[in-house]
Amino acid sequence: MKDVYKANNIPIVDYHWFYRTNWKADNMKIISEIESKLAYPVFVKPANLGSSIGINIARNREDLVEAIEVAVAYDRKVIIEKAVENPREINCAVLGYDEELETSLCEEPLGWKDVLTFDDKYVKSNAKGGKSSGERRIIPADIEDSLREEIEELAKKAFIVIDGAGCSRIDFLIDEDEKVYVNEINTLPGSIGFYLWEGKGISFANLIDKLIQVALITHKEKDENIYSYDSDLFNKISYGGKIK
Repeated sequence: MKDVYKANNIPIVDYHWFYRTNWKADNMKIISEIESKLAYPVFVKPANLGSSIGINIARNREDLVEAIEVAVAYDRKVIIEKAVENPREINCAVLGYDEELETSLCEEPLGWKDVLTFDDKYVKSNAKGGKSSGERRIIPADIEDSLREEIEELAKKAFIVIDGAGCSRIDFLIDEDEKVYVNEINTLPGSIGFYLWEGKGISFANLIDKLIQVALITHKEKDENIYSYDSDLFNKISYGGKIK
């Protein structure tokens, strides 16, 4: 996905990726490639997981090796990302299909510093039933209109270039100079991220109705595709697999 975003000039942090087989074959080569491309600190992530599982921050080579060993236990592909210093996280959801898109309110999650872990998001709460770190957020995010508009446009573009349909939440990182980076797209955020839409007057029931309409539109377009092709190619193939 990061390669797709980079090819479409969507701002992302510098990164490097490799396969588990590469790591097992020559881990020192992988470390050298990472260190020649990225300065510490870096984030080490399994490529195809969510909920912060298997993600760690590395501030030196020893941390890096340990973090990679964790990541390759969860996925065959690992991504190393340059860490953004003192970032703000801003999230924005996108709903629709093709060019018919609308964006939600922006949110700013609170209560995290380096890594918002799985426990932070879903487990930790106080004895009185308080919210976990992953549930503390400001909606709408307290940001300038110009920054909000930039995020909304980037969210739409990030959705379009992967041929998105339905509802997704795009997570952004904002550095100290207010430079915006697309961090990731969540193709099915928890409960479809309905809380991001309520402030725009869209209830959970309305959101489900809109998703059904999107599904009908995408299905209709899929029906326009041709799934067969008339050809006598196989009639020309003789025993042994050669064309007569």
